Amino acid sequence: MRHAMSPLGTVRLLAVIVLGAGASASPGFAEIILGPPPKAPTDLSGLPGGGPRAQDDSGGFTVNTFTREEARSFYNAVFQASEGVPMESTADVASCTPGGTGAVFKESVLRRINWFRAMAGIPAAVTFNSGNNTKCQQAALMMSRNDNLSHFPPPSWTCYTADGADAADSSNLAIGSAGADSIAGYMKDSQANNTAVGHRRWLIYPQTQVMGTGDVPSGGGFRAANSTWVFDANYGGPRPPTRTPYVAWPPAGFVPYQVVYPRWSFALPDANLSAATVTMRSNGILVSVAYEPYEVGFGENTLVWVPMGLNANDNATAFPFSGSDTVYSVAISNITGAAQSYYTYTVTVVDPIVPGADYEPPVISGPSQPAAGQANAYTFTPVTNATSYEWRATQPSNYSLNDGAESGPGNFTTDTSPSYSVQDSSVKASGGYSFHLAHPDPVDQILTLNQVFVPMTNGTLTIKSRLGFASVVQTARVQIAADGGGWQDVFTQTGNNGQVESAFVTRQFSLGGFAGRSLQLRFNYDLGFGSYFNQTSAGVGWYLDDLVITNAEVWTVLATNSTATTNFTFNPPQATNYNLNVRPVMFGDYPLEWGPAKNVHAVIGATPVITMSRPVVNGGQVQLDFTVSGSASTFTLLQADQLGALWATNGSATLTTIVPGSSYRFTTSVGPATRFYRIQTP
Repeated sequence: MRHAMSPLGTVRLLAVIVLGAGASASPGFAEIILGPPPKAPTDLSGLPGGGPRAQDDSGGFTVNTFTREEARSFYNAVFQASEGVPMESTADVASCTPGGTGAVFKESVLRRINWFRAMAGIPAAVTFNSGNNTKCQQAALMMSRNDNLSHFPPPSWTCYTADGADAADSSNLAIGSAGADSIAGYMKDSQANNTAVGHRRWLIYPQTQVMGTGDVPSGGGFRAANSTWVFDANYGGPRPPTRTPYVAWPPAGFVPYQVVYPRWSFALPDANLSAATVTMRSNGILVSVAYEPYEVGFGENTLVWVPMGLNANDNATAFPFSGSDTVYSVAISNITGAAQSYYTYTVTVVDPIVPGADYEPPVISGPSQPAAGQANAYTFTPVTNATSYEWRATQPSNYSLNDGAESGPGNFTTDTSPSYSVQDSSVKASGGYSFHLAHPDPVDQILTLNQVFVPMTNGTLTIKSRLGFASVVQTARVQIAADGGGWQDVFTQTGNNGQVESAFVTRQFSLGGFAGRSLQLRFNYDLGFGSYFNQTSAGVGWYLDDLVITNAEVWTVLATNSTATTNFTFNPPQATNYNLNVRPVMFGDYPLEWGPAKNVHAVIGATPVITMSRPVVNGGQVQLDFTVSGSASTFTLLQADQLGALWATNGSATLTTIVPGSSYRFTTSVGPATRFYRIQTP
């Protein structure tokens, strides 16, 4: 193994890996490269924002990280909404054409920035300035074209522009990644030249209100690149209120393991942290910490440390996580120059796929035999912090899959490099073809089943899999997403810098644990950071054949509807089986996964079901609210003053329609101290 030093001093590992039979693999390389963070601006006159001003939090994210379910939902609904958004780039690096990116892609980058800011407990209503975006686009192009990073690019650079140089001076810069992935890379701030986590400190500087982004994709022999403008005229202005006096990453509270990085940081305005010390414990056991050199000049004064002897300089290093909620207590002492010299807080690292004890899904109540062709009333339990809900009605039918790639990837959506064919005839388990995933470019290669399906309790997935030549940063992943939630691994297999398997292996997975839940399935040949096989020749990469799904259903969606309340009416179009379920919409307009399904069987001429709420006495009147499922529009209020007595019709009661065909109210005068009511329909 030999080492090559980049112009910025970042070590890149290059390896020649022998394939056998006299062939060798020329090494590919996938890595986000960060330059040093930009220095604090000395002149604010040309920066956006118009000078220090009060924070405008309208439309900004807020999240309570001390509530597990809220932090989990925030990740699943908002962070994940920035994943995999198409760039729609019009840039051409080879011809020095900066072009631009799609509006939805820019929104995904901005969403990722504000997600991190909200988690950090600071104002999360940052906006993008169109002028910043235009200049950042030129900066990203310059970085990609010259395969280098500089906050002060010289005019001799290919594709040089003065506007691009202006953005470079005010931006976090990266090559090897773009968009929301770059924002996560800045927050991780790995590599030896980022011990001060300066990129992170600029992204979560509380005063900042205006930023910008520019991105170019990889292709044509050029790497992807990002420029994120991080300075505005609010630098040094009044500090807005924050959740805690300090700004830490990871923040206090519940934090998804995916965004807990090897470098931990604690920022406190105007404090001197040069002599501060950190004490970390997990389950009462001391955790070793190594301090990074103390540096000021990047956002707020910040103490940085690395727990457990982790190699924070290596992009591939992840913070250890066992899969179970893990609590870390942090104590910062010996702080000077601040109102308080000692702070303590707790970070709980969690898997956001796994619900906690505070998870409350929307559970539907209502008739199991609704009347076909008529409005039937249903209610569901509320979800904390939901801003609205969506409900859907689906119709089940049997489903199975048996795909050996003989007809190509027609059952799948391919998100793969265009330079090779996913249908392969050179290596197969049976028939004439198999599916093949390889890494000619440093991006994940993904095969996603088009059909969303629902397994039964005995549902299974069977595949024949062969991981050929693969490096230790190339991983075969079988993944599912349940009820529209995030992707989770069913199976993983990582390379060994050689040939992992020389023949296909049959692997079977039970899906019974997901019975009754809508599943998406994909095969993701994942690429980490480091040396990898970038060939597409026979035997290199991941092969899949004879993909079989048994004992499953397809739920055909008849309608998806929005509701601001916790009730809805369902009108079955015919007498047959249906499934009803609800999902909450969080943080404005980000839906979570679907809740448990209620299975119903619609019938012709079903008996109406009337459900009464608790009577309410108000101003000498009794209000009797009720809902009805089935065919009924005429109602009679009956009353009795003691149990066992004959029911008498209350002819003076007033009937009010609240929701036609669904909910109503009888209003009558208050009677004796005890009175019983009953509602009937002809």
